[in-house]
Amino acid sequence: MPINSHDYTDTEVVNNSDEDDIANLVQDMAGGLDDKGDFEVSDGLDETDVDLEAINQLAIDNTQELYPGCKKFSKLHFLIRILHLKLLGGWTDKSFDMLLDLLMEAFPDGLALPKNFNEAKKVIKCLGLGYIKIDACENDCILFRKEYANCDACPTCERSRWKSKRRSLNGKRVHKVPCKVLRYFPIKRRLQRLFLSSKTASDMRWHDEERIQDGLLRHPADSPLWKDFDQKHPVFASDSRNIRLALATDGFNPFRSMNVSYSIWPVILIPYNFAPWLCMKQTNFIISLLIPGRRSPGSDIDVYFEPLIDDLLDMFVEGVRTYDSAKHEYFQLRAAIIWTISDYPGLGYIAACTTSGEVACIECHSYTCSLRLKQGTKICYMGHRRFLDPNHPYRFDTDSFDRKV
Repeated sequence: MPINSHDYTDTEVVNNSDEDDIANLVQDMAGGLDDKGDFEVSDGLDETDVDLEAINQLAIDNTQELYPGCKKFSKLHFLIRILHLKLLGGWTDKSFDMLLDLLMEAFPDGLALPKNFNEAKKVIKCLGLGYIKIDACENDCILFRKEYANCDACPTCERSRWKSKRRSLNGKRVHKVPCKVLRYFPIKRRLQRLFLSSKTASDMRWHDEERIQDGLLRHPADSPLWKDFDQKHPVFASDSRNIRLALATDGFNPFRSMNVSYSIWPVILIPYNFAPWLCMKQTNFIISLLIPGRRSPGSDIDVYFEPLIDDLLDMFVEGVRTYDSAKHEYFQLRAAIIWTISDYPGLGYIAACTTSGEVACIECHSYTCSLRLKQGTKICYMGHRRFLDPNHPYRFDTDSFDRKV
């Protein structure tokens, strides 16, 4: 994965000076774990100790020579470079394994590279950017979490949670395959990671410290909505590091084939604290949910938003203790969604707006000019003359239209 990838375009390759950036990032990550006061403890294991051990291993890999006598690359630097090339080139896991085998044969003995792609991923696993699998009802009724975590059937529609069940050869273990699985990428740790690099942590304050404030709309922070949000929530607005997010989602066919009726819905969070040229870069998008298909969840999409909303609500009210590598201090990081990005039908699913029927216009609401066809029983919208200039002749031409002024 690229480090500080917003500093270059997708077609550029990291230069040699990035070795210093990698060393600085490892140092920043370790600095954020010096204080063990308020970290969560689960199952008797201190999460901070696990992170410190992993980061210490990163520091060792960053000082280890790629092969005996190599002064240009460390093990970590070369591994990040080659993983970045895999991403840019779209290499398969098998082709990456074949390349590692070739490098093992070509380089001198003692080459400090992992044997395959899975071992390469373990090296950077300490970043903690995995996902959680949550079983879902086949009819989009509930998620099998919290009070429903141990249920074998949906309490609403009574459909089975499992697609298949089979026992192992010895008969002791039952292998269950769920009908539908939601993949949730925990948002708290991802937002905390934005402050682990001192450069990225500084960029998160750009909207307040470096934005030109001359009354022109140069950034979302200049919009009336942003200013109104700050007035309503002064505690949130008091720290410029608190994150304003946009939520974007839409369905797409992952198989690139029109004859396969399958759609999956990714939910993307976009942090608007960055400068305009960084806000909408793909490397700064944060994927939070992968909602499975085969069909669109429709108005039941709110069921799949539950884990994301729970975390964001906690972050908005309580915040999460976060280390700022730029200021070398801890603070309570808060986040809020202030925009959504979707197509028109998606607006009805996400923002609970009425986008169909007799009041389909989100601007006109109950004043929408709609007409139900007697034979086709469909709704059509014919009142376009209301948007003309006040003295336009069409407004008064009753004979050519619907006999109404």
